[in-house]
This record gives sequence, C-alpha cells and structure tokens, in this order.
Amino acid sequence: MTQQQNNIFLTWENLAFALPLILVCASYAYFKYVPLHIGLPILGVIGLFFQLKSTVKKHKNKKLENLDEDFVNDLAGDPDEEKKAKEALAAEKARKAKAKLEQRLAQERKANAKQQTGKKKKKGKSADDDEEDLDAFVKDTKNKKNK
Repeated sequence: MTQQQNNIFLTWENLAFALPLILVCASYAYFKYVPLHIGLPILGVIGLFFQLKSTVKKHKNKKLENLDEDFVNDLAGDPDEEKKAKEALAAEKARKAKAKLEQRLAQERKANAKQQTGKKKKKGKSADDDEEDLDAFVKDTKNKKNK
C-alpha cells in the first residue's frame, strides 16, 4: 500500500493559488536587499539565459519537423561513414608502410651497389698496387741512404 498524506494545507492547488503572492514577496525582498546596480544585471543575465534556452529548443523542434536527410544521418551516426573513415585510415597506414619499405629497399640497393663497385676496384688493382707500393718503398729507402 502506498502511504498517502492527507495534509489539507500542502497541496498543488494551494501552491498554485499562493504562487503570485510568493512571487511578489520574493521580488520585494530581492530589490530591497540587493542593490540595483548589481540586481538588474543579474536579472538580465537570467532572462537572457532563458531566452537563449527557448530559442535553441524552438530551433531543434523546427529541425525535427523538417527532418532533412543530413540531420537524420547526424543523429543516427551513419555506420557507412565510420566504415569509410576506418578504411581510409587503414589505406593511409598501408601507403605509409609501403613507402617506408620502398625507401629502405632503395637504400639497401645503393649500399650493395657501392660494395660491389668497391670490390671490383680492389680486385683489379691488387697486383699493380703491390708493385707500385714496393717500388715507392724501395725508392724512398734509396733516397734516404744517398742523403
């Protein structure tokens, strides 16, 4: 069983009848104890807040009445757009990874080409270099003995 309060003084009907008197007393106390140069701007800001709130609510209701396709998609959070965004992100990552791989392979090819050319030069010169180094060494020692 729900507990019902049988209070004859605190009812919605009595509150509705007393509301104008409560409003008059509250406004009198407000203007009596709050200075005008402070109280009026506060009331203006509160009024502006309620005006903006009602304007936004009207704008939303008007949009809901018209129900354009874009607004419905925005509200629903179109799953196709999410899939497209994920696919685009994955494609971008794959493209970046492929570019890095190509760059690394190009660097490896350059390094291998440099090593190959370095080995070819060494193989071709080895016999001549030995003789030239030996001749230079022998000439230097002869020049030193003569001096």
